[in-house]
Amino acid sequence: MTQIKICSKCKVEKPLTEFHSNKSRKDGKHHRCAICNRIQTKEWQQLNPDKVKNNGLKYQYGITLVEYVEMLEAQEGRCKICKTDVPGGKGSFHVDHCHDSGKVRGLLCHYCNVGMGNFKDNISTLASAILYLKEHQ
Repeated sequence: MTQIKICSKCKVEKPLTEFHSNKSRKDGKHHRCAICNRIQTKEWQQLNPDKVKNNGLKYQYGITLVEYVEMLEAQEGRCKICKTDVPGGKGSFHVDHCHDSGKVRGLLCHYCNVGMGNFKDNISTLASAILYLKEHQ
C-alpha cells in the first residue's frame, strides 16, 4: 500500500516518494512536493539574485558579494590578466583561485579564466607557450 500526502502548495494527493525527506517533520517528509518545491526555489532565486550570487561565492570561494565587488573595483572593473572590461561568458568576471590552497587570486574574464584552467596553473607550460608564441610572431 502506497502512503500518500497532500502537498501544502498545490493541494494534490501524491505518494510520499514525490516529497523530499525532512527529519524535522512528523512524517519525515517535506510539506511541499518536489515539483512545487523546485518551482518555489526558482521563483525565490529570480527575486533574490544578489543573495544567490552571495551564497554561491561564499560556498565556492569563501568570499562575499561585497568582497567580490571590492575586488572588481580594485581591478578598475577589468580582468586581472588582459585588462579587458568585457567579462564574456555568462556576463560576470570569474573568481580565479588556486586549486590546491583555495586562495582567491583575482577576477578574470572568461577567456583568461579558461586559458588558466587549460594550462592547469602550470608555470613551465605557460612559459613554454610564451616562447612558442614569440617564435611564431
